[in-house]
Formats: sequence, structure tokens, C-alpha cells
Amino acid sequence: MHFLIVSGAAQGQITPARRLARALVAAAEPGVIIRATLAVPLSALRRMFPGKAAGAAAGEGAVVLSDGAGVDYAAFTDGFDDGFQPERCDGAAFVGRLQLVGPASLARLAAALRARGRPVTCVVYTLLLPFAAAVARDLDVPAYFFWTMPAAVLSVYYHYFHGRHGLVDAAAGVRDDPNRRVQVPGLEFLRARDLPSLLTGPSPYLPAFREMFHVVEATAAASCHAHGQSGAKPRVLVNTFDALEPKALASVPGIDLIPVGPMVTDTEADGGGDLFEQDDDAGYMQWLDKQRDASVVYVAFGSLAVLSPRQLEEIRHCLEVTGRPFLWVVRRDNRDGGGGGGAATGLLPPAGGMVVEWCSQARVLAHRAVGCFVTHCGWNSTLETVACGVPAVMAPQWSDQATNARMAEARWGVGVRAETAADGTVLSSELSRGIDAVMGDSDGARAIRRRARTWKARAAMALDAAADDAEVDGDATAARNLRRFVQGVRSREREREQKQAGQS
Repeated sequence: MHFLIVSGAAQGQITPARRLARALVAAAEPGVIIRATLAVPLSALRRMFPGKAAGAAAGEGAVVLSDGAGVDYAAFTDGFDDGFQPERCDGAAFVGRLQLVGPASLARLAAALRARGRPVTCVVYTLLLPFAAAVARDLDVPAYFFWTMPAAVLSVYYHYFHGRHGLVDAAAGVRDDPNRRVQVPGLEFLRARDLPSLLTGPSPYLPAFREMFHVVEATAAASCHAHGQSGAKPRVLVNTFDALEPKALASVPGIDLIPVGPMVTDTEADGGGDLFEQDDDAGYMQWLDKQRDASVVYVAFGSLAVLSPRQLEEIRHCLEVTGRPFLWVVRRDNRDGGGGGGAATGLLPPAGGMVVEWCSQARVLAHRAVGCFVTHCGWNSTLETVACGVPAVMAPQWSDQATNARMAEARWGVGVRAETAADGTVLSSELSRGIDAVMGDSDGARAIRRRARTWKARAAMALDAAADDAEVDGDATAARNLRRFVQGVRSREREREQKQAGQS
């Protein structure tokens, strides 16, 4: 079996896609060999493996390298081989170019893999890549969508695109009534202000999201017709686990959601493959080793958010006022308010901490010294903080992050959301309040830390491959769900082989 995992160029897609590829390889039954190739845009591959991918040609099928976990890496083109620059090209143009050149490039990659003796037997694709399903259809192999956000957000989009009026009205009236309750079964805790930003303001990506859902449902219908079946629902892999989102997983009537997460905590094998070079020379892990348990404030806002100079100053001032040791990640492209190129010391951070350009977040959050995560609440970061048992102070920026923050605060109780000022800035005083709320000595802070430890244990059980033959507290493990998924794909492959043999 050979899975072709197709990911976009964003770190938020590459990270779970890479971990899914490794998990699929590990899900092989005795006597069955599973291979996985992770295909990413050429611009991303060059950044993930600098020097090793310099000669790779887009769409030529060249496998740049194989990692120690059994995953190969290859490139296709998304039309932006030098990288997408939003200041030069808007989102609508990006999506249009991707849909124009992506299908042929991916098809060439699949053909090249076949020529190398690695024919693709299943395609799995992430956000904004629905054309991968068409490529799979031409190859006569199944295709599955891998949703890299929470099940709750998938449910919100599903009901929005299927015209659930209460949700549509809440999204349209978010500015008039931000605390209006959202009417989606199983998600009654959400308010209008917690909806994904693509629904509450103009976005060039919303039509592409609508198209993704259309392709998922149309692909399932075509597959049922080809196999003489009726009524089978499309199946979507979701980076979550049963215990974390039980109601959300059951709130999408038209799609069978398969929780295969959390795709996190692969700390030993994640030494490479990021889009940003880690600040290894800074010795941040050695610095963490010298700090007291649960004493460090870790601050990181992901791979996309560009913070304003004022926001950077508010964070700096907060760290100065709280006086706690800190590790603060500020990407090179966000130095001096996005001017780039500045050294870490250019931020003039207060004493008692470190500023780095990038780090291994999974390793940092798993370190005993980290007691709080100040985060934008992207889904990867949210899952990592849950899996590592670290309380969070959440300052969501866009996309699904407000929804993630709401769940972390209102459903799981593992953190607090920091409120923004009128211009969208989170003030130093609000960040300080949040840090004290999760790291302080109050009963509320102790309760948050206790719940964080509980969720860490539940995430570990979901990841426990040794427990894949039994349910854990009524929930199937990720290993069990993946094994069943692989068995289904293998069954489809055998049916196809028998059909081809009968026709020859």
C-alpha cells in the first residue's frame, strides 16, 4: 500500500500531515507493507530541507529524501515556487493559481512515483487541495480529506454551507451581537464571536472552503455509484480524539468523521521538516533545564501571524511586569513589526528570559519547566498544549482560533482567553491577568492546572498504541481508528485488483 499525503505549504498543514504519514506507516498489520509519500509545494520543501531540495523540480516526482520514520518527501507546484507573498498577491489569486496548476503537477508526481515502482493506492489531502480527489479518481484509487482543524470547526462550516439559518444569521450579525448563541447541535457553547473569521468577515478563502465540502460529498457519491452502493456517507479524517470532542464528532449528519489524533508529541522524530530554522545555537533547551518546574511562560504565535509593533511592545511589557522567566518566539519576518532581519536582541526584552526565532514547540511544551503557554490558539498549538498538560492564555488572531480558544476555556477548562482592545491589540494588563489566572495561587488557577493534567492523561490514552484493541473510557484510540481506516483502504484495493483481474 502506498499513501500519497498531499499538503499545502502552511506549517499548520505540514505538521499534522507529516505525523499522519508516519502513523499510517506504523499502522501496518503483520505481512503488510505501508509506504507514505508526503507531497508539499516546492517552496515549502526547499524551506523544510534547505540544501537537500535545491535541485528538486516541481512535479517531476523526485523524492528528495526519506526520513527515519518511513516517510518519503516529494514536491508538486502550487504556482508559487518561490513562496506565496500575500503583500504581492491576494488570497483569491493564490487559490485560483493553485487550482489551475496544481492538478497537472500532482498527476505528474503520481506518474513519476509509479515509474519508480511506487504506484499510489490511496490519496489523502489537506485544506484547499480538492483537486487531489480528481487526480485520485483518474488513478482509480480512493481519496480522503484530512481536516487539520477541530471537529467543531468542521461542523460549523458544514452547517453554514448547508444553510442552517441560525448559524448564518449569527455570522452575519456578529458585530451587532457578538455574544449571540450559535445554533448548531452539540455546539451550543459557541457564540457569534467564537465563529471562524472566514464566516464573520470578507474572505477570499470562503468559496474555496465551500468547494472542499462539495468535493468531499461528490466524491463519496461517485464512489458509491461505482461500487453499486447507496447511502454511504463520505469519510473524513480529523485531527482530534474522541474524548476531546464527542458531541462535535456526532454533529455532522452527512459525513462520517474519523478522529485520528492528536497528531502531536512526536518529539523524537520531529527534529526536521519545519518551515523555519530552529534557533538551536541559543541553547533554549539547556536554558529550560536550569529553570524551576512550571515556572516559565512560553510565548509563541505560530507560523503565520504578524504582530504589530504595538502588540510586540505589549507582550514585552507584560513579561517585564510579571517577572517570570520566559521563552518568547518571534519569527525573523516579524521583527520590528514585520520589517524582518533584526536580531533577537533588537526587541530589547526584559531580563530573565530568552527570545528565539523558532524552536521545537513539542519539546518545549513537554519540558517540566514550562508552566504557561501564551498562544494564538492555532489547532496544532492547542492540541500540543492539551497533550502536554500546559495551561494556556489565548489570544486568537483569525480563522479557527477563536473557536479553539472558546473550547479550551469553556469546554475543557485548560486556560483563559485574553480580551482585545478596540484596535485588536491584547494589552499587557490583560496578558498579565491571564498568566496569573493560570499560574497563580488562586483556587481557580489550581483548578485549571488540575484539568490540564487530566487532559494530558486522556490525550496520552488516545495515543496509546498498546491499547488499540480496546476502548479507553469508552473512546477508541487513534491507533485503532487508523488501523480500521487502513483495513478499509486495503479492502478497496483488493476489490480493485480483483476487478482488474476479471477484466484481463
